Amino acid sequence: MSVCVVGLGYIGLPTAAMLALGGVEVVGYDVDPRVLASLRDGAAHVKESPVRALAVDALASGRLTLVDELPAGSDAYIICVPTPTLERQPDLSHVEAAARDVARRLVPGALLVLESTVPPGTTERVLVGALRAAGVDPEQVAIVHCPERVIPGDIVRELRENARVVGGRMPGDAERAAALYATFCKGRISTTDLVTAELSKVMENTYRDVNIALANEFALLCEELGVDVYEAIALANQHPRVDILHPGPGVGGHCIPIDPQFLVSAHPLVTELIQASRRVNERMPHIILRRIVELVPPDSGACVALLGAAYKANVDDTRESPTEYLEALLLERGYVTRVYDPLAERYVRPLTATLEQAVQGSDAIVLLAGHDAFAGIDPYALAPLCRRRNLVDTRAFFPAQRWTEAGFTVYTLGRGWVSPQPLTSSA
Repeated sequence: MSVCVVGLGYIGLPTAAMLALGGVEVVGYDVDPRVLASLRDGAAHVKESPVRALAVDALASGRLTLVDELPAGSDAYIICVPTPTLERQPDLSHVEAAARDVARRLVPGALLVLESTVPPGTTERVLVGALRAAGVDPEQVAIVHCPERVIPGDIVRELRENARVVGGRMPGDAERAAALYATFCKGRISTTDLVTAELSKVMENTYRDVNIALANEFALLCEELGVDVYEAIALANQHPRVDILHPGPGVGGHCIPIDPQFLVSAHPLVTELIQASRRVNERMPHIILRRIVELVPPDSGACVALLGAAYKANVDDTRESPTEYLEALLLERGYVTRVYDPLAERYVRPLTATLEQAVQGSDAIVLLAGHDAFAGIDPYALAPLCRRRNLVDTRAFFPAQRWTEAGFTVYTLGRGWVSPQPLTSSA
């Protein structure tokens, strides 16, 4: 069986590599020639090392080949292209373009799989529409939606071990695709219809968004009540049917802040809880801004050092990062900002090269991503660099007592304020 994977991004590339290493003949195509050039030259642009190693091995095996033009006549096509939002609405332009290109090259009997996360009903509307526009009878093509279900930072393991949902348009379609994914997927593969498969993926990320919104409301409530939200959550989670997530400065990444919008756009009148949760999480950068303003008024030259450009700990992904939104709010109010992240390379503005440069002359330090690399930060070493000693910890990451002992006023989301203690020796 010959398979063409369309889109060699963070999902398409490891999927193509795993299929190839599972014994399938795979052709990889991407509309960006820079991606293809980098893959041919060792895949240096791929930051997740297990994915890079997997791709290199697959290319070396000869079962994964890269092409500069989308081929015709493959037995199966798997579309793995992004689905961002544009003005709070799903942007399906990449999916539509890929579907049109593939439809012109399909032969009867082919398998057509859409992996991109999409609103319910998209696979039928876009893929079937593209086939008909190209003069291809949709009844002669097996049409499937198989959404990816992985997390950046652990893609290889999760692709191999996570359960998969495969939705088919006609009887037998899903089973045919399931057999293909079984060449590398060791998790349970469940088959269903197209819309149920589409909905299940979007529901997963919407559930997490709602859960995080609940945790964020708990955090703000606990501050008002003088309670430590993390202790309260830990105690609540001792109940076997309770699993409250942790609060934070907002929700980022490519999936969780975006997928709920797919459901909202499908039926705004019956998704009130989803919309309310989105508003709670979207306002969190404003809450953090308010705490910063309470510490440091936005007078001329007030400087805020933001630690962490990534949307969560120990990844380099800055898409939809709460840091970006908070920084925009700070700049709008006249603050000077510096952002330091030892992992991220791409951000909307230039990153500061070192921690010391970010903190030098700052009036507040704000922790936004709890990278392991930040765990060794010594507040006693940073204290002399700061113009004012203030810490805003949005992840309950730093030990507040040590920072107050170093002379910092500390605010921790969900715990509130701790005043500085007399400056003592780090020894």
